Amino acid sequence: DTMKMVSLVISQTEIIAKQVFIVEQIDSPSKPSKTPMNHLKAICLLRPSSSTFSALQQALQKPKFKEYHLFFTNFVGDAQLKAIAAADDYELVKQVQEYYADFFAVTPESWHCNLFSTRSLYTRRSNWTKADNAVLERNVQGLVSMLLSQKKRPLVRYQKASALSKAMAIEIVSKMKEENEVFDFRDSNQPVLLILDRREDPITPLLMQWTYQAMVHELLTIDSNRVDMSKVPDIKPDMKQVVMSTTQDEFFAKTYTYNFGDLGSAIKDLVSQYKAKKGSQKIETIQDMQKFVEQYPELKTFQGNVSKHVAVMVEMNRKVKEEKLMAVSEAEQNLACDHDHSKAITAIMRLLGDSSVTFVRKVCMASLYHLRYEKQRNEMATVRAVLKEQAKTMEEKRMARFSDEIVKYAGASVRGGELYGNRGFLSMVKNAFSGLSEIENVYTRYKPLLSSLLDSLLKNKLGLNDYPFMDAVGQGRHMDKVFVYVVGGTTYSEAALVSEMNKASGHSGPKIILGGSCIHNSTSFMNDVLGVSKSTDVHLDIKLDDS
Repeated sequence: DTMKMVSLVISQTEIIAKQVFIVEQIDSPSKPSKTPMNHLKAICLLRPSSSTFSALQQALQKPKFKEYHLFFTNFVGDAQLKAIAAADDYELVKQVQEYYADFFAVTPESWHCNLFSTRSLYTRRSNWTKADNAVLERNVQGLVSMLLSQKKRPLVRYQKASALSKAMAIEIVSKMKEENEVFDFRDSNQPVLLILDRREDPITPLLMQWTYQAMVHELLTIDSNRVDMSKVPDIKPDMKQVVMSTTQDEFFAKTYTYNFGDLGSAIKDLVSQYKAKKGSQKIETIQDMQKFVEQYPELKTFQGNVSKHVAVMVEMNRKVKEEKLMAVSEAEQNLACDHDHSKAITAIMRLLGDSSVTFVRKVCMASLYHLRYEKQRNEMATVRAVLKEQAKTMEEKRMARFSDEIVKYAGASVRGGELYGNRGFLSMVKNAFSGLSEIENVYTRYKPLLSSLLDSLLKNKLGLNDYPFMDAVGQGRHMDKVFVYVVGGTTYSEAALVSEMNKASGHSGPKIILGGSCIHNSTSFMNDVLGVSKSTDVHLDIKLDDS
């Protein structure tokens, strides 16, 4: 895990510049043919899990390096420290530190735990398996580590309607009390941690996205900042896999929250900048030649960056047109925002019959329909039958079940009731007049539930009945940071929302940091709800095994 964690925030080139010459896993097998590298020091960034400690003990018993400097991303127990000392026969371990970084940082304002399988946590806790408890504990570990990296001990609030959110809140408060000395930051401010449940807003992961980062994840998929373009028609060999990182790509850092229209203009400007730079290169003298050679690496990097964003934009634009995503998105937005059954079912049936629309998007539309119109059983049966008839592959047949499963997972009976603004008369009035103040884009009308929750929290109007404090009510001090954690996963559209809210408040308001079990697109969300997510090995801090 730590290899991926590091790769998200620093490039291989930057690592080499720090005089780090070899990057490998602690459990990489030694090659007898090579002599030990006892002239090099080893800096080990490790997750404190049972498998990690086992690999570390073997590495110390057959050392390859001159010294070992150990940095653990989370808490390490006394038993583990003794085991390390016992294995260090050659006394090569020079330091052991806890360096809290047990999470995957995507941007300065968003992070996740890389846990794509949380569906089984919605069963009774008495029925949980050891693996289920490990998933919850890994969520807790990631959140605790992130709070320690920020040097904050927040007041904890949770979503009352969610037993899972409450369970998470109990574990977090318990851990902060257990590690009281580590969490003693003497902070004059009072940050707040708000723990939410993904199923309170199942709409956001199902909608077609139109901001850059979210759109790339929906149409191409982002995995550890890498985008697989190998299946793109006529793609150049050097563009088959590209990196989209806010820390390593200045243009992406600037535009990752841009909508599709603004993005096109920004990329056009980027191409113009490249042409201007390339056109200004005149080689007439020895001095010109020297200047060109000095600037060539920078120009080559710039060219690669321009080519990357152009290639991604061209492919997304192709999909938007060929898969009729604008018509699909408009229908999805109408389902999320309006209550007009006749209009909805007409649009759904028309698009379900269109062969240009992908099966994934058809399932998304059907699911949004089922969530909105749960009581329309006859029409639901018709939509279900169409999906089953069109499902050809095993994967499509599995996905066809999702429109039913989503109602079990996040239907009206299990939600807190805020999804469609049905919290009473005042909410109805607000929704009725919300469109009068501004002309809304038909493709981005729906705002994630997170938007209204954060707005209420920042104005100290978030209801205590629905979002109570876990421990004590202590709102006397200044709220300088707001941490939001979504059990079950967050989305890049919600990350974009947080980024824009932080920009709008500047230095005058609390900074918001968003985290979650993972970052979903519609496909990963479907797989999670269906219980068929990609497997993620969850290794507990073995400090727990000692108790």
